[in-house]
Amino acid sequence: MVAHKTIKYFRTFFGLSQTILSSLSLKDILKLLVKRAVGTLGVKAGSLRLVDEKTNRLELVASHLLSKKYLNKGPLSADLSIPEVLEGRVVVIKDAFKDPRIQYKSEKLEEGINTILSVPVVARDKVIGVLRLYSAQPRDFSNEEIEFVSALAEMGGLALANAKIYEDTGTRLFSLLKKVGIELPREAKEPKGRFKSFAMEPADPSRSLEYFRVLHEITRTILATLDSRQVMDLLIEKVIEIMQVKACSLRLVDETTRELQLVAAKGLSERYLKKGPIHADRSISETLEGIPVLILDATTDPRIQYPSESAREGIASILSLPIIARRRVIGILRLYSQETRRYSKEEVAFLSALAELAGVAVMNAKLYEKTQYDLSFWKATLEYLDLRKDQSE
Repeated sequence: MVAHKTIKYFRTFFGLSQTILSSLSLKDILKLLVKRAVGTLGVKAGSLRLVDEKTNRLELVASHLLSKKYLNKGPLSADLSIPEVLEGRVVVIKDAFKDPRIQYKSEKLEEGINTILSVPVVARDKVIGVLRLYSAQPRDFSNEEIEFVSALAEMGGLALANAKIYEDTGTRLFSLLKKVGIELPREAKEPKGRFKSFAMEPADPSRSLEYFRVLHEITRTILATLDSRQVMDLLIEKVIEIMQVKACSLRLVDETTRELQLVAAKGLSERYLKKGPIHADRSISETLEGIPVLILDATTDPRIQYPSESAREGIASILSLPIIARRRVIGILRLYSQETRRYSKEEVAFLSALAELAGVAVMNAKLYEKTQYDLSFWKATLEYLDLRKDQSE
């Protein structure tokens, strides 16, 4: 992969991940996904279509730089329009004017479309649509370009599936209450805060593909599961692997006690983890102000709460990063090294991106748990009231 492209892919995917995980509008997510794919690969245009299972047609949900005339050319059949994609295959049509798998050849000629890259949109192991990029000139796509576009398509599919889970649960809750005349306002989910302390500096080209793949895997996991613990364990594992540090931990702030409660850790002994409570105001407190902090010597720095325990554990340096969600710090991500260790701006920016994803995972899980709790509570309450009514009669 060419150096400047790897940087662009990493930055594009990180920005899109933020949007997918925090946007109020699924429609906006899909439009931005297509736009970013077109801009990053430098193609003429793009579109995203989903399969209508009743009509077996590919229905347009988002497009970028395609004319209205072309978009209104007629229905696309899932069986006639590059059907191999719906079997989960990536297909490149080098000459759209002649290929028999193309439905509207003359319309493509008029639109100035030559080469088409078609990538399946998959959700929950099922192909639900297709992301297509259109080039005006004959073009080959590299393996890295296809990997990047496939990752974007997967994010779109998971965003769709994830949105449906929340929609179905919310609909059941509102329908249940409506039966007894209770009308609750549909509150929009508050946008998540974005990390501001470090801008996304260009990543080291030699590592940006690796960074992109880690971001992809963690974002995919967040969208594919409502189990935030699974996300945290994966994140900790990847941080240790890619940064080659001794250990990593993730803690969340207890708003009542102001203690940092351990959620996930790897590489630290039980004795160290049980050394005593970690207080948010006494353990590298600047992190709770949204600032990444590097402690070069954890055995002597006054910002460390347990310096002797750090020495016994063999910890030399600690990098402490804030986990930010909904414009507030909700926890910390910490990296521990056995030797004095410094980090580049690119590394801190990348780790801050992962920390932000951790915050999103936590808040999404809490939101879903609250919705599920509300549904269970009101269902039980209404069943109880119905029972009391029957008994009184």
